[in-house]
Amino acid sequence: MLKVNDREMKWQQGMTVEDAIRFAEYPEYNYPILVVTLNGVHVKNDTFNTTPISDGDVIKIMQPLDGG
Repeated sequence: MLKVNDREMKWQQGMTVEDAIRFAEYPEYNYPILVVTLNGVHVKNDTFNTTPISDGDVIKIMQPLDGG
């Protein structure tokens, strides 16, 4: 198991950060503006589909809000 925004997700071999983003139900068009951390370390947006995740990892996904 791993945690994505405090929700448990079943881990499978070969998963990437992009799989966790899909699990959290963020549409693909939001990827460029998402801020993602993997075990407290920032993940660059252009590496979402190549950054592997492991059993027990903690992923936080945030979407900045616009406004004033």
